[in-house]
Amino acid sequence: MLRLLRPTARRITSRWIWLIAMGQSLTAQTTVTIPCDRDNTLYESATGVLSNGVGMGVFVGVTGQPLKHRGLYHFNVAALVPAGARIVSAVLNLNTSRSSVGTNFPADVHRVLADWGEGTSNATLQEGRGAAATTNDATWRHSRYPNTLWTTPGGDFASVPDCTMYLAWFGPAQSPTTAGMNATVQSWLDRPNQNYGWLIKTNELIPYLSFRLDSREAPAPGIKPTLTVRYVLPGQTAANWGPGCPVQGAPFRCALVGAPTSGAAVNWTLSNGPAGAIAANLLTFDFDPIGTPLHPQCACYLPLSSAVVTLGLFVLDSSGAGAQPLALPPGFPGAPLTGQSAALDSSATGFVLSNAWVAMTN
Repeated sequence: MLRLLRPTARRITSRWIWLIAMGQSLTAQTTVTIPCDRDNTLYESATGVLSNGVGMGVFVGVTGQPLKHRGLYHFNVAALVPAGARIVSAVLNLNTSRSSVGTNFPADVHRVLADWGEGTSNATLQEGRGAAATTNDATWRHSRYPNTLWTTPGGDFASVPDCTMYLAWFGPAQSPTTAGMNATVQSWLDRPNQNYGWLIKTNELIPYLSFRLDSREAPAPGIKPTLTVRYVLPGQTAANWGPGCPVQGAPFRCALVGAPTSGAAVNWTLSNGPAGAIAANLLTFDFDPIGTPLHPQCACYLPLSSAVVTLGLFVLDSSGAGAQPLALPPGFPGAPLTGQSAALDSSATGFVLSNAWVAMTN
């Protein structure tokens, strides 16, 4: 069980200031950029004979005919993220080299449910009409041309998107970090043989609205598609997820000091909270990267539907600092943890929230 201790304001001395400073040296997280290793375009076609396996562009949207275009992307997560890591954030990076509109437009990012291929087809001119599919190409009807069909023409993908991102009318765009993106990338790491990538599509309701995105074969000055992943390994903590609520012009902060090892004791430190306020540390096994805006200028990153443990109340000192020991239960290596602190104040909501930390026990 978690052991609860409640230090008073008088006990929060320079020792806690030292622990807060040490917290940064004891935290660790890694960010990697994963290149796309396979991409293609599904060109709407009754016969399924069009593709663009090695072309410079991937197309998304609807042409004037109107014909639908959908983009496919695959990233080998397990090649660059160590097995057993916990995904903290996953961001898809795409670049528009040509579009038919002068505004950004939303596109949904769907997890693909079946394997697909990239052949040697190479469309000419602006590539919007595709080229004759070659062996193993993904087409509107085929996951791998000419013998393997999609269950549904246009690709087999999850009905609920992992996120909606705004494609730029020209230039780079990034997807938001969402629980769906994190969960999909985590599944690709844990089960690499089920990594079939993403399918990108618009709502496909508007003719003459299409985007040519740089493919992995795009020549300079094209910007190739990448996936940026931030992760922690067992025994590591990612600090400062999201902004803490502002307190007198600076964010309310919390940190976990010490390696989160199963059966060990660590310290949960707070700084720049409301002076002399009653505070509580909140712990859960889940993580909401978007957060719920319970306060106008910050969010709760603990999923409201999950079981949240309150570690007991204590009092911040005159500088808004405080700390609480946390005894991690033994026998749970690899357990994901997320922590966030709250303190009472005189604001309209009556409380402020800190940033969150994300960890994984060793």
